[in-house]
Amino acid sequence: MPEGTSEHSLRRRPEGLIEEYAKLPRAIHLLCLGSLINRIGSFVMLFLAIYISEELGYGDEIAGYCLGISGVGSVLATLAGGQLADQFGRRLLLLISLCGGAFLLVILSQVQAPWLFMVTLFSFSLVAEMYRPASAAVVADVTEESVRPAAFSLMFLSFNLGFALAPPIGGWLISFSWDWLFGIDALSTFLFGLVIYAWIPETRPAGPAAEPGQSREQAGAGFRGEWKFILSDFNFLLFWCYCLLSNLVFMQAFITLPLYLRKMGFSEQEIGLVLCLNGVLIVLLQLPLTRWVKGVAWLPVLLLGQVLMAVGFGMTVWAEQLPILIVSIVLWTLGEILHAPLKPELVMRMAPDNMRARYMGLFQMSYSVSIAVGAPLGGLVLSRFGGNGLWGGSSILLLLAGGSLFPLHRRLQQRNAEDSTTAAG
Repeated sequence: MPEGTSEHSLRRRPEGLIEEYAKLPRAIHLLCLGSLINRIGSFVMLFLAIYISEELGYGDEIAGYCLGISGVGSVLATLAGGQLADQFGRRLLLLISLCGGAFLLVILSQVQAPWLFMVTLFSFSLVAEMYRPASAAVVADVTEESVRPAAFSLMFLSFNLGFALAPPIGGWLISFSWDWLFGIDALSTFLFGLVIYAWIPETRPAGPAAEPGQSREQAGAGFRGEWKFILSDFNFLLFWCYCLLSNLVFMQAFITLPLYLRKMGFSEQEIGLVLCLNGVLIVLLQLPLTRWVKGVAWLPVLLLGQVLMAVGFGMTVWAEQLPILIVSIVLWTLGEILHAPLKPELVMRMAPDNMRARYMGLFQMSYSVSIAVGAPLGGLVLSRFGGNGLWGGSSILLLLAGGSLFPLHRRLQQRNAEDSTTAAG
């Protein structure tokens, strides 16, 4: 032992980044592994429009209808998945969703008739997307509040890393056969199910809620009572609206931004490279930045992220040169990185233990709704008011949405004080 170094000081040495994430519960690591496998294999949805329009010969109009139907299925899946995961358990719902999704994906690859294809695609979206609320609920079930942001951060990193690897692999598989694309996607989904079956036990908190309105931990009784409680939770509804408004802007990065950049004269290669920067930054910075803000109150972190996103999207107005565009993408990506672990963690703070999956399902529904509404809304604003209207308006909307965090913070503080008083009494 070096001179001047005591055994006590060695024990107090701050743990490194890898050590901190390695100490997370085994279920988190397995969920991240399964999510990575599943996302790497998520080829079909990436190339679905091309498959419907060109391979099946349905045309662009039918392809648009199919994607819309798929979106409806995803929205319903978040609601159904949350309800079923709270009612029957996380593990069972995960197995049904992943194995059922793999089976329906194989069926989808063999369907030819347009109406039957739409029905099968809706069924696939409904079943395959139900795993999301259950997966997030498992994270909350097995972690303490102090390490929960780190767990959600690792999940977010796994998701994005897999999604970044999927397009080139999917394009390579298409060069052989569309059947290979569907088959490998189904296999990756099924493998995620095997991970759940082999290594992840049931994590749902034991014991039903008692009576409606008794407390947050004993919220609601029965289906109607529980949903009445959720829909009367003003704090959560305020946060949901904040997330929806923010997501409406964020989705423009992948919906209208490529169209805008093409009109600005950027090549397809340049557009692809700069958008790829988002995924690269998430892979490099998600874990260290989450650790950096560990212990900081959620309000300043979310506000900082909101401002970074507002400035980043607002700068797109002047992104005629590549360096300015890169800076704008870096800024809104940093905002996304700061938000990613804190938003679901805050939802879990609001949710009673017996309603975690339903709260998470509603939270995730804000993303689905933002895609369904944001795509046509962004295109309409861009065509009517140009880039100044779209990106300037996006920046203002983000700042206005961020303002709702102040009353939310005050209300949550008041509720915590009331809960402490009740517990002391």
